Amino acid sequence: MQFTATESRKWGLIFVLIGPAGVGKNAIMTSVLERIPTLRQIPTATTRTIRNTEQQGREHLFISRSEFEQMIADKALIEHQVIHGELYGIPRMTVEAAIAAEQDIIADIDVLGASDLRLLYPENTVLIFVQPPSVAELRQRMETRGESQAEIDKRMLRVDTEMPYAVQCDYLITNDSLMQACETMFGIVLAERSHRAVLQLREANAVLE
Repeated sequence: MQFTATESRKWGLIFVLIGPAGVGKNAIMTSVLERIPTLRQIPTATTRTIRNTEQQGREHLFISRSEFEQMIADKALIEHQVIHGELYGIPRMTVEAAIAAEQDIIADIDVLGASDLRLLYPENTVLIFVQPPSVAELRQRMETRGESQAEIDKRMLRVDTEMPYAVQCDYLITNDSLMQACETMFGIVLAERSHRAVLQLREANAVLE
């Protein structure tokens, strides 16, 4: 991605994983978080029920619908969406504080939320699309995980609207091997941080001239 260096530039990076449900975004994100301790997950707000593998304030802020609606009224969310009947949103304060402190953050966000982040923070947002080897393989993975047919059908309805977004992203990962996909994501984070270091050096030299 391209940056424009300015005196007021805030350098924190937002890594956004995008792709259809069941493609492996969370597994890739978890792997990178384990390898890069200075990278932090954005806990998006949601009204859905917490899962056994999740922790309050880590993956999400699990709140009631009335609390979510109050956050909307207070303009405390960058954006919010209804996904599979539940509300999801990105807390504004969390993101802006991280950017200002040069704290790199990562999240699994739907295509509409990713578009809003890119629009608001174009110099900070890195979009990574994760695609399955095929749509048939995606369905097979959900069946293997034991998801109900109704849940699979509901998730598959969004695939046709999600897949075309890949061309708008900065990177593309095909998750036909989870190990390789995780390694590619790890490399993306390192590459973007290296690019940032060069831009910071250029900016520092420009100030001295």
